[in-house]
This record gives sequence, C-alpha cells and structure tokens, in this order.
Amino acid sequence: MISTASQKTFSLVSARSAGGYVVHLGFEDGCQFDIDLSPDLMTISGPLVSALEDPGVFSQMEIRHGSLVFPTGLDYGGDVLRLWCEDGGVADQERTDELARKYFGVTAPWSAAA
Repeated sequence: MISTASQKTFSLVSARSAGGYVVHLGFEDGCQFDIDLSPDLMTISGPLVSALEDPGVFSQMEIRHGSLVFPTGLDYGGDVLRLWCEDGGVADQERTDELARKYFGVTAPWSAAA
C-alpha cells in the first residue's frame, strides 16, 4: 500500500498520456505508476469530459500545484491519484474515503470528485 504512510500529501511532478485513458504519473517521492482513468471518466458527463474523448485534447494534461489538470478544467488531486494507484486503480467514493481515513486520518466524505 502507501509506501510512505507518514507522508500527508502526494504531489505529482510529471504526467503523460500512455494511450487510451491511461496516464503515466510521477510523484515527488520518485514513485511512478500507470493508471487508467476511464472507470472514473465514464461516470462523468458534460463538457469537462466529452472533449477528452479526443486523444489530442486528453494528452494536453499538465501538472499544476501537484495536481493533474486537463485543458477542459477537469482535475485530479495528487493525493487521490496516489491512493488509487497504490490500491490498484480508480476507486469509487466509498473506497476512496476508506483509503483516505486509513492513510491520511481524514474523515468521510473525502471528495474524489473533480
């Protein structure tokens, strides 16, 4: 699970498209992961997500303040992404809250929503 349990935040330092909705992430502690965001993106509708169907738009992601940000304005916090990566993939809100309680001592609800 979380390799540095005493650490309270995880900031992204790099991100790049790895095909489809998979993103290769690099964190400031040196850990790297590939995560498929499609399970989460398929639960969201509207302009923040629909434009990301274009691989050219999806690949324009960037890192801002340790978070993954897409050109549409959709963003994912580094902490949520790290929890999901360590847990094996995108999790629903209930599982994300459970992970946040376990590793960060945060009480629910802990929003994974963008």
